[in-house]
Amino acid sequence: MDPWLAKIVGSIIGVSISMIMVAPRNWANAVYRGACSIPAGVIFAPAVQKILWFLDGSGLEFHLAAGCAAGFSTWFVLEATARFLSSKDTIRRLLEEMVRLGGPDHRDHE
Repeated sequence: MDPWLAKIVGSIIGVSISMIMVAPRNWANAVYRGACSIPAGVIFAPAVQKILWFLDGSGLEFHLAAGCAAGFSTWFVLEATARFLSSKDTIRRLLEEMVRLGGPDHRDHE
């Protein structure tokens, strides 16, 4: 099997697993996330191999695993971004999250 084919198959598997874990809202959502995530998984597979040292190898299993990891994580990033940006109260939620991450509430020290 060619390394590029292994990355493609791995990306398809990774995207499929992530869609099972966090189901898309509808078929159109699933199609365009897959259409973006699968190529991104193939493109980012070499970077994943450099970041995750245990996936860095020249064997087909390494290319398959790197494609799977890249496809899996890419779909999660795209889905989370799309759901966040499609919300009507995005700014309010962003500000609430920034306040939450800002540290403990001052009332905790009274």
